Amino acid sequence: MLVYQEPISESLLNWVLNLTGSAKMLKNIKVILIGGSPMSGKTTLAIKLAAKYEYGCISTDDIGEIIGTVSEVNPMKDFNYREYYISKSIEDLINDISLYHRKLWPSIKHLIEIHSAWSTPIIIEGWALYPKLVESIENDSLRTIWLVSDEDVLEQRLRNHKDFYRGSSDEKKMITNYLHRSLWHNETISKQANELNHDFIRVTKDLPEDRLVEKAIEVLTKE
Repeated sequence: MLVYQEPISESLLNWVLNLTGSAKMLKNIKVILIGGSPMSGKTTLAIKLAAKYEYGCISTDDIGEIIGTVSEVNPMKDFNYREYYISKSIEDLINDISLYHRKLWPSIKHLIEIHSAWSTPIIIEGWALYPKLVESIENDSLRTIWLVSDEDVLEQRLRNHKDFYRGSSDEKKMITNYLHRSLWHNETISKQANELNHDFIRVTKDLPEDRLVEKAIEVLTKE
């Protein structure tokens, strides 16, 4: 085995520190989890924080898509997604997504453990993250950010996302069912975060993206 023993140059040291310094900047935080309901701003926040601190970034939705190539876990697999929300009752939608998220959790947890132990810093965002699930992980290099939205925020963002529901056979029913499931999920995150005394950020219609990022940094750097 060849061992290089010459002292590392200052310029090379600075280059290495620039690559790995993001974790140091966040006091050795290696994994950041951002959870919240659909359209709460998770993805936007994750992208901005990942760019600022040079972390990797992945969504639990992407993890689900990967798992779905080798295992039938997605309840929408055989549906046109618009018709799925119309054909199912609100209760069925909630039961489906609850089961789906439980199936994803072992893989998500494993990814958290890998990046906490030896891999590169990462931000994992998605609505498959729940305070009670994350609470089972004891890790000093893990931090969480929970987004709890005002109901009018979730509704307005859904209605503004017209390409999402346009073309369905019953746009009104699709919006209603999708929104009710989102509100259930939003309330679940709020209750669990409060019960476990986890910090969360309230997403209001008057909260600009830059201020959301600032609030997230406050949570991450809180002593």
